[in-house]
Amino acid sequence: MTKIYFYHMVPIRKFYEEWKKGFFPGHLLYGLTHLEKYGLIPVYHSIPFNPYKGRFRLMCYNLMSILFSKESFEAIYAVTHVGLELIILLRALGLYKKPIFVWHHTAVSIPENVFIKALSGLFYKGIDKLFFFSKPLLEQSLKTGKVRKEDAFVIHWGPDLDFYDKLIKERIPEGKLISTGREKRDFITLIHALNKTGMPGDIYTTVHGVHIDYGEVLKEELKTMKPNVHLSFVDASHYDMARIANNAYVIAISCLDFPYTVGLTSLVEAMGLGLPVITTDNPAFPIDAEREETGIKVSYGNEEAWIKAIDYLQSHPERGAEMGKNARKLAEKEYNLDICTEEIATVLKSAFHRRSK
Repeated sequence: MTKIYFYHMVPIRKFYEEWKKGFFPGHLLYGLTHLEKYGLIPVYHSIPFNPYKGRFRLMCYNLMSILFSKESFEAIYAVTHVGLELIILLRALGLYKKPIFVWHHTAVSIPENVFIKALSGLFYKGIDKLFFFSKPLLEQSLKTGKVRKEDAFVIHWGPDLDFYDKLIKERIPEGKLISTGREKRDFITLIHALNKTGMPGDIYTTVHGVHIDYGEVLKEELKTMKPNVHLSFVDASHYDMARIANNAYVIAISCLDFPYTVGLTSLVEAMGLGLPVITTDNPAFPIDAEREETGIKVSYGNEEAWIKAIDYLQSHPERGAEMGKNARKLAEKEYNLDICTEEIATVLKSAFHRRSK
């Protein structure tokens, strides 16, 4: 058995306990729930303050926590590099000896500033293996020269099927388009399209999303929404949102144009629930909804394309049901928590094996 230090910016123990009770989707813990099957024992990292406020404080706290951990471990496995910058730089300089494995949520980029560019090049030397959500993100990263092909891996990140199976048994179809999410969503285009189609549509988000104030941005839209459209600002758990999405006719994933996998969590959830999607055509996605016949793609901010897609699924319920079945089959075959964890564990263990020789 090999111990690895598991880093995440969320309350790990709390979510792990909720997962064991069936109230948290395991894929959001990036393999933690299943790693012991592969002889990998996690050492949990905890952060006693809001990690999203005060980046330097977070980096210093994490550095000290890792260097002076009371539990021994062989490597660091991190869901993100945010907050680990100092320990990664020590690794790059040869001052920290344990390997570091990190999920990279965007493509690696080349900063314009000469100093930051040099520092960035050094930084990536401190990460032993990088995990990416999709081939496009990996390929863009390789072009920078900062990442070696043998050290970068596309992982089939997918839904915790057991979690969604329990919800499916409780499903009460409502015949609605449902959209959930808080990260860089384009709710304005979606609301405009729903206003013109007449299809019942429920949108759930938070007042303060990720780097966006939806309460302010959507203030005017609230005044013009037709009776078929409902927008709810909620402070709900992943379980609550999954229960809402479970009863949808179709899942809408309308996002703004950012160079990473914005909306992927919603896409993965729809796959687990076996529901069709209408989704922004994000080129960073690992899954092409139209090629896999799991949904319809629309270009960024294209109101007319949304109207056309909504009308089509309204008038072709049998096609929507078929798309949902295709989505679930794809999850069972290629994208799910079990496959994801096996791929992660294979990379971790192969690195340990080479190191021990």
